[in-house]
Amino acid sequence: MIKKLTLSLALLASTGSGISSAQDAADPEQAQAPANWQICNETSFSLRIAIAQNRTGQTAASGWDKLRAGGCMETIITVGEPKYVYAESVPAHRGGIREWKGTIPLCAQDTDFNADPSIGCSLQAMYERDFMAIDPDEPVTTLVEIENFGSKAATAGIQRLLQDNGYDISRVDGITGRRTSRTLSTFLKDNELPSTLTLPEQLDALEAAALEKIKTIGLTLCNGSSQEVWTAIGRRRKGNWESRGWWQIPVGGCEQVFTESLEDSDLSFYASQVGGVDEEGKERPDKAIRTLAAAPTQFCISDSRFAVIGRENCADNGYKAANFRVLPMDQEGLTLELTDADFGGSASGLR
Repeated sequence: MIKKLTLSLALLASTGSGISSAQDAADPEQAQAPANWQICNETSFSLRIAIAQNRTGQTAASGWDKLRAGGCMETIITVGEPKYVYAESVPAHRGGIREWKGTIPLCAQDTDFNADPSIGCSLQAMYERDFMAIDPDEPVTTLVEIENFGSKAATAGIQRLLQDNGYDISRVDGITGRRTSRTLSTFLKDNELPSTLTLPEQLDALEAAALEKIKTIGLTLCNGSSQEVWTAIGRRRKGNWESRGWWQIPVGGCEQVFTESLEDSDLSFYASQVGGVDEEGKERPDKAIRTLAAAPTQFCISDSRFAVIGRENCADNGYKAANFRVLPMDQEGLTLELTDADFGGSASGLR
């Protein structure tokens, strides 16, 4: 029996995707026995996988395992015990991180980890990720997209990574055509790689190149000011205006807040500088980015993490309208350093 469950596929908080599970009848005599749990990636993305299961009555999460498009991994679990999975796209892909997640908050961190369930996340220098609960008796869990590539996932992965490297692939459909084959050959030649690479080796080479390429595109903001900065972006996407935040940038730090080409992106950004305290120990108000334009572009923001579609009637929808700084659209990438001089009026405590 095959059943599908709907997941949230987030771009720092957006769109939708899914997960499918294959189930066989469980043998009661096998309960509590070790068994293989297989997780398969039928998406067009390279994924990082974290799992969680019961240990001594508590649920502990660990990660990360790499899972190429079209690939599967196995892990040993106890039959009948609760199990959970969380997946996210690797940072080599343009457009931000996508998530395959549920509603169970468990401790995790960006680097490899083994969480201690008896200790709070903050005490382990971790934060919460929302894991999806999987039927304890399910032997196979398959991560999917709306397109449901199935056995064509590896080819779809090749196509997406070619796009991420800036090559002209108009559609990710999982179908091996002449354009895909020619473009892949061009990539191999451009990078002085042999045409005899296996499919996994091709995916790995494409991902490594895309990871380097993505560093040169989009918008990177650096904090050269004297206080912590929180940033947000606004853009037109698929005909709709949208705004997203927040990214926290410590003093001296940098953050890539947009991972697509700036060309024709209609991208703007907002930043709020934490006020800190004055010489007398009194709190100073947060400051907002100076927009520089006579007629600033406005988007909706919130005092917590947000993703807003549209930029009209912000107050009526529970948001605040803020003035964003418009960016040039004549280049693929831009790095900006924000200094104290970039901040002026009150940010009203919003971050």
